Amino acid sequence: MKFETYLKHICATLCAMACISLLAGLDARAQSEQSIVALVNDEPITNYDVTQRMRLLKVTARKEPSAALRKQVIEDLVSERIQVQEATKNGVVVSDDQVNQVLDRVASSNKMNRDQLMSSLAQLGVNGSTMKEQIRSRLAWRSVVQRKFRGQVSVNASQVDEALSEEKPAEGKKKKKSTEFQLQRVRLELPESPDQRTIAKRFVEAEQLRKRVTSCSKIEQVVGRLRKTSVKSVGRKTAQQLVQPTRAILLATEDGRLTPPTITSAGIELYAVCARRAVARNDEQRREVRTKLISQEYNILARRHLRDLRQDAFVEYR
Repeated sequence: MKFETYLKHICATLCAMACISLLAGLDARAQSEQSIVALVNDEPITNYDVTQRMRLLKVTARKEPSAALRKQVIEDLVSERIQVQEATKNGVVVSDDQVNQVLDRVASSNKMNRDQLMSSLAQLGVNGSTMKEQIRSRLAWRSVVQRKFRGQVSVNASQVDEALSEEKPAEGKKKKKSTEFQLQRVRLELPESPDQRTIAKRFVEAEQLRKRVTSCSKIEQVVGRLRKTSVKSVGRKTAQQLVQPTRAILLATEDGRLTPPTITSAGIELYAVCARRAVARNDEQRREVRTKLISQEYNILARRHLRDLRQDAFVEYR
């Protein structure tokens, strides 16, 4: 064999071995990425899923890869799989438009559009679908929680007041003033399907009662003389909590006196203005605080529900 032929043969062999080695490396890498790290009710979480989420956290939360972070990511992905499975079970569907709306807000906050955001993530080794699926799972879970616990979550004015009293006032903002009333409701009962004569008679009684009441301290004594008439404390209400024309009527009514009678589904009603005072108010701040308190209640219920679902789920770590 000539020396040149021998060299060609050696080069060809080396090239073939290099290609085989490269293909073997790529195959091993692919197998590693697709290896299953956990099964959640027979649904797999792969090493690729974990790696992608860690890269996303490095970009969005500046978290460096570590064994502890990997462990936390796996637990987060297990919870997300359970949440999405629960959403599917309850018929919750999150559309691509909903996901894109969130992506648009994220992109806008970073002074770019959605395509630029996806391109930026790709340059950093993050598949755009990783962020999309995280957003989808969060939207789906929020919908599940709201559907399940909507009737259990409520925040009243007292809770908002308490939360506001604990917050420091924002600098440079002057607090607006509002009128707060201390009210009592007087109700004259009406029979079911009353005729006009009966209604007119009760209205006359209500007007006579209105003339006799000059102080809330003796209102029960005066009202007690009328048949089928009751008094109930309404508590404190700010003008902003009352709809028109009730607000205007109360503002025009003197302390200790009754408002003009009005007919309702429950009977003929009047309100006694027992006291009033000027209070500081900030409608925007109250809305923000109320939203925050409602969110906190939902979060508590969501954590409990997820804990119960995880206890019932089949999770196998590998």
